[in-house]
Amino acid sequence: MESKHGMSRRDFLRVTGIAASGVLLAACAPGADPAGTGATAGSGAAPASEGGTVRYWFGWGGNYAGTTWDTLQETDEFLDMIGDFTLETKGSSAGEVMLTAVAAGDPPDGGSNIQYLDYMARGVCLPVEDWVATSDVVKKDLYLEGTWTDAFHDGVMYGVPANEGFLRYALNYNQGMVEEAGLDPNDPPTTWEETLVWHEALTQFDDAGNMTQIGLDPYDAMGGNIKIQDGFFPAVSWGWTWFDPETGAFDLDNDNMVQAFELMGEFYKIAGPDNMAGMRQVEGQGTWGGSYNSKVQAMMVDGYWRPGGTSINAPDITHRASWAPVPTARDGVKVQGTGGHYVLFFNEAPQTEKMFEVSEFLNTNVAMDTIFENSGWLPGMVPYIDNVDPSVYPGLDFYFESVTEATEWSSPARCPITGFVNTQFAQLREAHYREELSSAEAAAEYQRRCEEEYKNAGFA
Repeated sequence: MESKHGMSRRDFLRVTGIAASGVLLAACAPGADPAGTGATAGSGAAPASEGGTVRYWFGWGGNYAGTTWDTLQETDEFLDMIGDFTLETKGSSAGEVMLTAVAAGDPPDGGSNIQYLDYMARGVCLPVEDWVATSDVVKKDLYLEGTWTDAFHDGVMYGVPANEGFLRYALNYNQGMVEEAGLDPNDPPTTWEETLVWHEALTQFDDAGNMTQIGLDPYDAMGGNIKIQDGFFPAVSWGWTWFDPETGAFDLDNDNMVQAFELMGEFYKIAGPDNMAGMRQVEGQGTWGGSYNSKVQAMMVDGYWRPGGTSINAPDITHRASWAPVPTARDGVKVQGTGGHYVLFFNEAPQTEKMFEVSEFLNTNVAMDTIFENSGWLPGMVPYIDNVDPSVYPGLDFYFESVTEATEWSSPARCPITGFVNTQFAQLREAHYREELSSAEAAAEYQRRCEEEYKNAGFA
């Protein structure tokens, strides 16, 4: 497999981070689920048909891999579309699973919830413009501007918007847990410093010093995952641009990044790094909603899908949402961000044309309704969003109101090594909150590593 950058399969593995470290590049780690269902991922394979098997892999587990696709494949619209073909869905298949398949020349026909640009930029994906040009479903004027724009790389369209594509940021909190801690759920914190006060009040320990409840893990969900479809929340919160796609320049060694390491690290120091790690290892208390829905974590920075994900899977939680925290120096700034997901099609896969029809199906009302009802996700399609009732899930109305009330908007930086940037952030923030590096040292090392990898990957 040679990309347009002349990379062999071995080089592809190296520059995407898998060969050196084995760490994951996916938007959500395998087994994680933005809806926070705690369900296991599944495969929707059915007996092979005369038309062949279409393979669709995605990084989500939980409801999307299970109930949502079970329901989708029973609809008349899906059965009419799929015809003599069989669709095999495979959840929790991002990171190493996807990278290894692509590098081995045996990729699925379509992939979602992966680091999209990392694949687009390495020449392993098929352009879709010819298919889109004749599509009655996938049309530019139906989508949010950013949703459409981010489907392209170097002027070529590789992704079809699908599954999810609305707003990214809010401080979500459990009203019952907040009230039990003697805090006012009608007056949520707006700064990191105020949120830290809530965190201390909400974090509890047993007599042996083991953490039994946490206020906020600032690196959970949208707070600490850098994704090409979502963005980098510390940069959003502190208000700077961490990567310039025009010049290829990184800006990670600065006072804002130092402050972010310092303040966000305080949450871990109060809870105890080992306590946090131990909590995450308990089944059903993983990141991205598991601990929140289990009533172990009281707050989380997450996108609009949190209200639906919690209402569907933990309906006894009284869920609230408010503005995501900013540093005190920016108090009053109301941040919000755009982003979304796509279906990518891989060069060496045999059934990509049929997979495109599957991506069209995902943009039909019956599919979007099913996804919203079973996973709580909204597409980046304007006519659909315009007809959504935000009162259906408690807390969702905040996101709709934020469309007009936000004072500062962001969109994900178009960095082709976003997966690497994400894994280095995870490593360096832990080195900081475990007091192995100062916040200034972590920021300087972050800058150095990303510049070096960008050069080594052939993009400098």
